[in-house]
Amino acid sequence: MTLFWVTLVPFALLFVLLVFLRRPAYEAAPLAWLATLLIGLFVWQLPGMVVATSLANAGVVFLEVMLIITVALLMLNVLIRTGHLDAIQCAIARVSDDRRVLAMLLGWGLVGFVEGIAGFGTPAVLAAPLLVYFGLPPLKAVAIALIGNSTAVPFGAAGTPVVIGFAGVGLDEATVEQAVFQTAAIHGALGVFITVFIAWVATLGEEKGRFREFIPFAVFSGLAFGVPYFLVAWLVGPELPAIIGGASAMALIAWAAHIGWLLPGHGGREAGEAVDLRRVVRGLVPFAVMVVALILSRTVDPLREWLAGVEIGFGALPGVAPDQTLQPLFTPYFYFFLALLTAMFLFRVDRATLGGAAVATWQRVRIAAIVLVFIISLTQLLLISADNGAGLPSMPQVLGQGLAELLGGGFVLFSAFVGALGSFMTGSATVSNLLFTGLQVDTAEALALALPSILALQLIGAGVGNMISLQNIAMAAGAAGLEAREGQVIRETIIPVLVVCTSAGLLMLVW
Repeated sequence: MTLFWVTLVPFALLFVLLVFLRRPAYEAAPLAWLATLLIGLFVWQLPGMVVATSLANAGVVFLEVMLIITVALLMLNVLIRTGHLDAIQCAIARVSDDRRVLAMLLGWGLVGFVEGIAGFGTPAVLAAPLLVYFGLPPLKAVAIALIGNSTAVPFGAAGTPVVIGFAGVGLDEATVEQAVFQTAAIHGALGVFITVFIAWVATLGEEKGRFREFIPFAVFSGLAFGVPYFLVAWLVGPELPAIIGGASAMALIAWAAHIGWLLPGHGGREAGEAVDLRRVVRGLVPFAVMVVALILSRTVDPLREWLAGVEIGFGALPGVAPDQTLQPLFTPYFYFFLALLTAMFLFRVDRATLGGAAVATWQRVRIAAIVLVFIISLTQLLLISADNGAGLPSMPQVLGQGLAELLGGGFVLFSAFVGALGSFMTGSATVSNLLFTGLQVDTAEALALALPSILALQLIGAGVGNMISLQNIAMAAGAAGLEAREGQVIRETIIPVLVVCTSAGLLMLVW
């Protein structure tokens, strides 16, 4: 257990600096990486070549992440500077100008839909700046986008956390199907809590009645996603629940808001200011191109295989197993780039407009880049730490095994926290599953626990853990222009993580 406590040091340092001392992440992240490096060198006895490989891997991942943020923001800034995003805002205001409704529509429905087709931190990167543009304060926008990106995550990117995350453990099809069913049932039901909590965040600092009166609409929004999400997972599998759930939620939330259903004091929307429909449609075309291309790339198998097969390889350094590859036609930044090219062609964007958009983009991402380079370096060092001279398991494995040993017979209650730990460390539900599914299986067998239930808890925890991942927070904050307030974001997002993981464990006890 000594190793367990030693491995906790970098994360405890991050938490104390960000949450208690309220230091900015660009100060906390380098210190946490340095602590991890020192532990790796002196306890795990990592060879210099392994450390160098972790830095090389981090460079590739950092490039991917920054391309996603930068191209997405550049596209949005082009839309802003050409006036087309303003036209879209006017059209959305015809549905509702209530910020609580916008939080449901964009921070829940849109986020879930984009998670279903793209994943990789993309939903919050897209939704957070949109919420800011439509009137929410940046802190609220970032928190809402991250909290909303939770229920959809276990089945994000066309089911990748299940299809890839559970690979290599030798699970039979029936076990995986039952785990998917239980995940969708529990996570779909707890989605109602997520939407109510989003409403609470959206109304912080306002009259208490603003939150209470909106609870019925928030519950409806949760069900608008959760019911189709559950049915598709049950009847079809893990590839489509988030996509169908997100699309359904956006449509039903927009319809309900337009007629004023469950919104006290709101009738149906009146005609109001005229909207230039042609300009709205033109503004939506880049988004439509991106969405259609993403859906085709994830659901048409021959196209998916061809796009994913185009790789730029970065071989591992001599004597070290891991390596990194870029998939330039499959990663989400390519589809944002398609949307950007569409906007530039359709709106005939000149150099001055593009230059202004590029400057505005750089001003938002520069601080996030500092945070991300150290957090990604920390993550890659953790992932490669199995190649050590001390004969120890990797650092994440030590953390997971330590938790399992501490929890013992109460493991069911806390199994979801193992999944959340993986996402917190890596910013990815898929990587969390790759890291800890084997541990969850071994623990379930040792304690004679129902394996599908434990796997479902791993999926649920990995889903909600994304909202406290500093990598994801830095991406969303950078996109929304929120600087040096990551600790405040964590103070809001950690509450739903604790509630969902604990509730899932309790529900699984009586399943």
